[in-house]
Amino acid sequence: MTWRVPPYADAADEAERYVRATYKIHGMVISGSIVRGNAGPTSDLDIFIVHAEPWRIREQKWFHGVPTELFVNPPDRIRKYFESEHEDGKPSTAHMFATGEVLAGADDIVAEIVKEAKDWLAKPIAPTPNQLASKRYEAIDALDNARDAVAYDQAAARLLLADAVWHIAAYAFWKRGMFQPRKKDMVTALAAIDPIAAARVRTFTANTGRDAFRAVLGLANHVLGVDTFFEWSSDRD
Repeated sequence: MTWRVPPYADAADEAERYVRATYKIHGMVISGSIVRGNAGPTSDLDIFIVHAEPWRIREQKWFHGVPTELFVNPPDRIRKYFESEHEDGKPSTAHMFATGEVLAGADDIVAEIVKEAKDWLAKPIAPTPNQLASKRYEAIDALDNARDAVAYDQAAARLLLADAVWHIAAYAFWKRGMFQPRKKDMVTALAAIDPIAAARVRTFTANTGRDAFRAVLGLANHVLGVDTFFEWSSDRD
């Protein structure tokens, strides 16, 4: 089943004409949930332009009524994204190139970048024990800050608790050597690898006050093995 149906087909064609008239390019890759066939009501088109100039720019535009993001980058910058995003466990640029559709007229540089993207996605992540400890620290720091805020600012405490939940959920993937899912897919992806953790996240979102805090403490102990300050030392840098 093709994604090239109204209004997306017309939007893609209009965007392509705009890009070719505006930039000097090696080629274009169109990607995103629309192209993958799992679009939501607010999904946009993502178009990565491999730029033949040594500068980058990002644009958000409407084409035929469809919101579209244009990522215009030279090849060396794209390769830096591959490396840095892999290190962060969030290879979004590589995923766009590996799963997107290369538009006609692209040159060999685009084919090389697509191959490199697939190689990066196949490359496992292997955080060191100290890197994992650092990520545990980030989660616990947010949780301890929420504890402090409870006494004088419930709104701030709720925000800090939510921040701690994001860090704890992320750690569930880090400790398994897995890439981070998109934020909107986080709870579903977490349920696939750790149903108990996902259930506690849902309990947190369904409650307030002490019940919400207890849910996060249970989540922290389950995923991190700790729910407050612990000793550790970073690597020398």
